[in-house]
Amino acid sequence: MELFCHYWPKTEPDAAPLRTNKARLLLLHGLGGTGSLWRPIAASLEESVQILAPDQRGHGRSQNRALTSYSPAEFGQDVNETLEKQGFLPTVGVGHSMGARTLVSAAEQRPDYFSALVLVDLGLSGLAGGGFGTGLSKFLALLPSEFETREKAKDFIQKECPDPAIGQYLMAVSVRHPDGRVNFPFDHQALISTLKGAKTHSIREPLLHLAEKGKEIYILRGAQSRVWTHEEFLQEKTNFQGLSSAHFLEFENAGHGLPFEQRTAFTDLLRKILAL
Repeated sequence: MELFCHYWPKTEPDAAPLRTNKARLLLLHGLGGTGSLWRPIAASLEESVQILAPDQRGHGRSQNRALTSYSPAEFGQDVNETLEKQGFLPTVGVGHSMGARTLVSAAEQRPDYFSALVLVDLGLSGLAGGGFGTGLSKFLALLPSEFETREKAKDFIQKECPDPAIGQYLMAVSVRHPDGRVNFPFDHQALISTLKGAKTHSIREPLLHLAEKGKEIYILRGAQSRVWTHEEFLQEKTNFQGLSSAHFLEFENAGHGLPFEQRTAFTDLLRKILAL
């Protein structure tokens, strides 16, 4: 399906920008987020780059209660259909957390759509590479769809969320209404189904294939990440030895929220990849 997209630079609210010869950048959010989360990153790049940031299926304005399947392949197919309809080809693709899995699925289906891949803080097999997903699934099953106040939402998340960084992320994406109520821009059941669909999924093999074909791939980890351990990161690095197009990079003073915690270093890397 075609996804709802956020565009930068903007011409008018929700309007697609005029297409130019500028480099193209696709930004894919993580589980529970929306494309709007990329605004701070886009602000540093939009003068030189055309940016497309979709809400993925089950998230934001791409929620559809008629959908019953949330496999990685379907997430990737959504992205490719959106890129086709937007004429946003080829593009550098960036995926954070769940978005990394989506990006690899999309590139596996249509490698010609992507000039480079940037995968941020997600293990290459299973839910997250660290057995983290089971606790997250249990948390999402407990998470109410709405809270009376932001303070109650924050208190619940601090007590129940298995990782503080993800708790902060959820509070950042939460929607506060004029009467004080707080809810979240995602379908709870869709997120649980997404985690189930990814439980045994590996992106290592398609990434190896893409790297062997010479696709430029950047695999990033926040040095303090609790989602993907340093040991797992190093082990995956050895799996790609001899493949010069695969680059493994760790960012100090960053956790799972690497793009936002080390925004300057992250956007500098994107500028290098985009040859700005």
